[in-house]
Amino acid sequence: MENPFKFGGIVRGPHFADRRKELDELVGEMKNLGRIFLVSPRRYGKTCLLFNLIDRLTELGFATVYIDLNAYPDIKSVAGAITNLTCRALESNADKLMKIFAGLQRLRPKASVGRDGTIEVGLEVSVEEKEALPALLEGMSHANKLASRKRKKTVIIIDEFSDITKYNGQTLEKALRSEIQKHEYIGYIFSGSEQSVMLSMIRDRKRAFYKLGRVMELGLIERKTYTDFITRWLKKGGYRIQPHDLQKIFEIGMDVPHNIQRLCNIMWELARKNRNVTHGLIAKLPEVIAGQDSPHYEMLWHTVSQLQKVLLISLSQEPAAKPFSREFQMKYGIGPSSSVKASLDSLMKKGILFKSIAGTYQFSDSFMPYWINLIRHGIYR
Repeated sequence: MENPFKFGGIVRGPHFADRRKELDELVGEMKNLGRIFLVSPRRYGKTCLLFNLIDRLTELGFATVYIDLNAYPDIKSVAGAITNLTCRALESNADKLMKIFAGLQRLRPKASVGRDGTIEVGLEVSVEEKEALPALLEGMSHANKLASRKRKKTVIIIDEFSDITKYNGQTLEKALRSEIQKHEYIGYIFSGSEQSVMLSMIRDRKRAFYKLGRVMELGLIERKTYTDFITRWLKKGGYRIQPHDLQKIFEIGMDVPHNIQRLCNIMWELARKNRNVTHGLIAKLPEVIAGQDSPHYEMLWHTVSQLQKVLLISLSQEPAAKPFSREFQMKYGIGPSSSVKASLDSLMKKGILFKSIAGTYQFSDSFMPYWINLIRHGIYR
């Protein structure tokens, strides 16, 4: 039997850790073509949730579009992608697509021959940068008209929506709100992992997206639900594990779905021979992962200053520490606070740390503290 615990990519179907409540909520909202702002920390399974939602909506007869803003450097490319993907979701006939695209003023149709000899129809954005926003709005308006004409409910999912700020954000926000409010046949999900940016965008009265739609914050999966999911797969594979040992996995992984999936993936492989998952085996899991990712951590380690290394070491020992407290600075021989702040800012910019909503500084990768502990004891994996 193949390892059922998938991670690092899009996990769908039976391998997706159960989020029935969240899926049902999103399906219900999209049946009413609502506007949802899905806010989630990284590694909580947000993108996997969205792709499983797409599968569910497709079964219900919706046209669906997914676009990740990380993949598009400017508004022109976003304009072409949203229009192209939306029209394709609503119309599969190449001749009809060409006619649809030909009716656009700022987006030009483009035809090419695929490897199998079929005609592939697409769009190219030929406008200057100043016309990029009108091109985007034209494409979105046309998509709503097409959905209306087809009488087909459509859902557009824009992932990493917090990246909108890189496109002259607030001007774009105002234009998008004005356009989206007119759409009667399209529901929207705007999702993002930069929590502070997303929440500022939708809770600030001065911002265009204020109260445009419901805010849905994706939390951790309930332990009981996740325990049932893991136990079901272990039982199917003939594995044995004590309930209290399984709970240890949640503690090590800090309940973060991506971490739990990876720990279970390694656990499955290490216990494959005798199918017996012991307490000792579970205790080894984070060090195994730290060893696997050692080249990545070592590369990051070489980019930080000595003070930053001291900070990382101290935070690996005290995750809830307050770096600006005198007690902390005296204990680890660091300071003043201005230097500590500069180091923390740099570590966040490098993506090694992030600041939680609660105000604590956390490792972006939960297994890096284990690696730091290994190198402190002269252990290299």
